[in-house]
Amino acid sequence: MYDRDITEEIVTPSLRLESHAPPSLFPTRAPLRESLPRRALRRLGVLYQWGEVLVDRLVSSPLNPLYHTGTIAMFSLAVATVTGIYLFIFYRVGTEAAHRSIEGIMAHPLGIGALMRSLHRYSSDAAVLAAALHGTKMFLNDRFWGARWIGWVTGLVLLGLVWVTGATGYWLVWDMQAQWLSVSTARFLDVLPIFGEPLARTFLPGAQIQNFLFFIMLFVHITIPLLLGFVYWLHVRRLARARFFPPKVVLWVTGAALTAASLLRPALSGPPADLSILPGVVPVDLFYFLYAPLTRFAPWTGWAGLFGAGLVLFALPWALRGPAPAVARVESIACTGCTRCWKDCPFEAIVMVPRADAEGSRYKLEAVVNPAKCVGCGICVGACDSAGILLGDEPVSILGEAVAARLAQRPVLVYACRLMTNLGGSLRPDGTLADAPGVTVMGLPCVGMLHPEMIEKSLGHGAAGVFIAGCIPDDCPFREGSRWLAERLTGKRLPKLKELPEGRLRVRWYSPVQVRRFIADVRAFSEEIRP
Repeated sequence: MYDRDITEEIVTPSLRLESHAPPSLFPTRAPLRESLPRRALRRLGVLYQWGEVLVDRLVSSPLNPLYHTGTIAMFSLAVATVTGIYLFIFYRVGTEAAHRSIEGIMAHPLGIGALMRSLHRYSSDAAVLAAALHGTKMFLNDRFWGARWIGWVTGLVLLGLVWVTGATGYWLVWDMQAQWLSVSTARFLDVLPIFGEPLARTFLPGAQIQNFLFFIMLFVHITIPLLLGFVYWLHVRRLARARFFPPKVVLWVTGAALTAASLLRPALSGPPADLSILPGVVPVDLFYFLYAPLTRFAPWTGWAGLFGAGLVLFALPWALRGPAPAVARVESIACTGCTRCWKDCPFEAIVMVPRADAEGSRYKLEAVVNPAKCVGCGICVGACDSAGILLGDEPVSILGEAVAARLAQRPVLVYACRLMTNLGGSLRPDGTLADAPGVTVMGLPCVGMLHPEMIEKSLGHGAAGVFIAGCIPDDCPFREGSRWLAERLTGKRLPKLKELPEGRLRVRWYSPVQVRRFIADVRAFSEEIRP
């Protein structure tokens, strides 16, 4: 009936609507009057997506770690937490005891202590790296503004908390590296009017480091993970079916990589801290101390850079926001209260409430959309059998009329999502492809918006075949659009696709930059189904 490999690959999301396209459901390219920063963001995003394609070719898309950076960060933090509990049991507080207890842990039988300490170190590094890559991906893929602003802001807070807990962990070792960290940090903190006495005096030669300072650092180090849990809850509270860990294969590969690094290059302490001598040149962990070169500047310069960078990052969702997407809305008269839209919405933007007209209707519930949470993906439209939920002001019937108007010559009809933004000159204003005669393209915000009945109607109106070009499921900008479409087409999810003539439907997943591969696949499909 159709290609059965629709769940084996995966793709990515997000489209903008073109003013000259028939209805607003058909985005063909980026807005004509896009600002310079937005255009620069799109170009950087294209470069990043090509990097993802390169990794796809090396390891295949299901194993691509760039699609799972957020969950890899959470898995790494889980490893750091478990190994941290082991280290805490044997750690001792004090200027003399701290370094000695760490060395004692490293000498535990069978190398267990060394493995735990090394896993703690490398998993912390992996958490910072994965979190930074995750934020970079969200930014370059344009998923940080609008209804997603809370995810961006809480993500920045999470990254900051992870850094603080990691930096305090380095301090607790109390070796030469910790001494350098203490002195450099004290210099920067002393310019703030929050301490009665300069902190730097604590680390002068001959000064006595009080044990209470170790208790404070240890307290900060072990309590911040609790705060991390609360902020992470805020980070994912708008996501339905939030995933905390990567797929099993990616999880095992990540765990194996951390273990291999720990065994091949165990984390070692430097010489014990000695305030009577200068630390000199010490090794610096670039995951946590990338700022090290800035310590050569005046403290106020460092604070100005920190606050300036923080202000810019936190303001990005409003400074670089794109055009507002069409928001889903419910037609109460048509809504049957079936709950499919509520179940399928990836962002918990839909709730089921008692009907206002329950006395005069056989349906007891109706769907209600929260506009502040809706990202305009249209997945709910593809789940509705009664046309009770629409995207924006476009009635569902227009989609059918637009399809019928394009099918007089029995072309291959392509439904595509974010890939369309990169088709450029290949896509004509009427939706036909210059590089593929006999093919016409219709854009959707997400292929998850495509109701199976629309595929049947497209063929019924004269299409020779239907080709669906969706985002790689593990990289769908709307999280579950490609996956839900695949399950509907394979009969695993309602609404299901009915039987179709053999070979007239094909589904493929693409990165939005894989235009050549897409056109080649469409041409091949068009040639296969022609008489």
